This record gives sequence, structure tokens and C-alpha cells, in this order.
Amino acid sequence: MSTLDNLRLLEERIKKAKVLIATLRREKFELQQKLELVETHNKELEEYSQSFRTSSRLLEASIANALETLSSIDGLDAVDLYSSLAQEELAAVEDFTTGAGISLDDIDLQDLSTEDSPLGEPLF
Repeated sequence: MSTLDNLRLLEERIKKAKVLIATLRREKFELQQKLELVETHNKELEEYSQSFRTSSRLLEASIANALETLSSIDGLDAVDLYSSLAQEELAAVEDFTTGAGISLDDIDLQDLSTEDSPLGEPLF
């Protein structure tokens, strides 16, 4: 090989090295950005985890306090939850809390007349 061929080969390899270096720099930059994103996400997850642990501890303390309060009520254990009256009361409470109680369709507008109002004014 002549010196001229060696120079051309060297020049070609330098160009390839230059392209490879530019590609590697771009990949490094992209990887650094991804790493920053992952680190930020990891920090957010750690904060969420800490918040969850704190909330969990507060919830456990609240439950323990509620149980302690309930255990201090005299006669609570003597209440029969399975009596018919207790079941009716529980059903009424459940209906009230779920919105399954009286609906507007169940109310007669005649029952809301002004004659029944203590002020003599309409109730609606």
C-alpha cells in the first residue's frame, strides 16, 4: 500500500471515529436525561411511600383509639345485634347512608301544604 492509500484509509477511519464519538455523546446525553427522569420518579415514589407509611400509622392509631373507646362503653357487649329491632335499626341506618331511603317521588306535595306549616308559609 502506498503512503497516499494509507493517508486515505487513516482519513476514512478518522471520519468514522468522529461519527462514532458524536453518536456516543448523543447516547450519553439521552441516557443522562433518562437517568434524571428515573431519579426524579424514584424520589416521588419514596415520598409517596413515606406518606403512605405515615397515613397508615395514623389510621392504625385511630383504629386503636376507636377500639379503646368502644371497649370503655359499659353494656356494649350486651347489645344483641341479631334481634329483630336491632336488625330493623341497622337496615334503616344502611338505607339512610346509601340514599335508599325516601325519594322525592315518595313525598306527596299535599303533605307539604301551608296549613301544616307553623308559620303559615309553604315548606318548599
